Amino acid sequence: MILCAGEALIDMLPRETADGAGFYPATGGAVFNTAIALGRLGAPTAFFTGLSSDLFGQRLAAGLAASNVESRAAVSDRPTTLAFVTLTDGHAEYAFYDENTAGRLVAPADLPDMSDIQALFIGGISLAVEPCAATYEALATGNAHLPIMIDPNIRPGFIRDPAAFRARLDRLLAVADFVKLSDEDLAWVGLTAEDVLARGPKVLCLTEGAKGVTAITAQGRVTVPARKVEVVDTVGAGDTFNAGFLAGLHRAGALAKAAPSDDVLRAALELGVRAAAITVSRAGANPPWDSEL
Repeated sequence: MILCAGEALIDMLPRETADGAGFYPATGGAVFNTAIALGRLGAPTAFFTGLSSDLFGQRLAAGLAASNVESRAAVSDRPTTLAFVTLTDGHAEYAFYDENTAGRLVAPADLPDMSDIQALFIGGISLAVEPCAATYEALATGNAHLPIMIDPNIRPGFIRDPAAFRARLDRLLAVADFVKLSDEDLAWVGLTAEDVLARGPKVLCLTEGAKGVTAITAQGRVTVPARKVEVVDTVGAGDTFNAGFLAGLHRAGALAKAAPSDDVLRAALELGVRAAAITVSRAGANPPWDSEL
């Protein structure tokens, strides 16, 4: 079982209505999207978060079940985080409403049983705000014997204390085996690819938008170009890539703490790129099922 741990929220997506501009509530959150995509790609997947019992939380729970993801959420009556999305040429920007929410206030006492977990994925805005960031850090550092993948999915407008965030990321990189960063993430963090690997990870997946993705290891680099598709929006693209990459490693029996071979890395990158290409070709975070590939 691969455990994805992090935020689940509602993306309020812009929609034109008869009365003008409006918003459509869609299930989302970076880590939620990765879990959904993993489940749809056939990997055995569980998901941990702080989940509300409100109508939005119920919708999120139903989405997990429909995509064959086992929920191990800590459920409370606090509200669900909302993210209002604006799109510019298909690229998404977010305004988050996250104070006192079920996801924000998840605590170490809520952490799930890990006895059947083979690998861990964490990331997203959950690593940027307290107290949930400390909870997910504790989950990772307490399970450093497992293969761990991290995608911080940096949203600069959501990070109130950049120094504290960078310090936490350093601590997480020390226990991570796989890291995904966009070129923009890497520039914001202020590290080189070599800096990232020196902190502990075996593989850095560096995404560069339309250029594709490169897996960087101590031994070299493996690059897979992006697929040319008509982009509707980029919501969930990186999250879907993460799922495809993890699913590819899982299929190859290479979801371990050691760096995979170049052939295995290439196949995992290709699966991630193929899956992400389908996600960007349709509105919102709607990852493909394995049959669509």
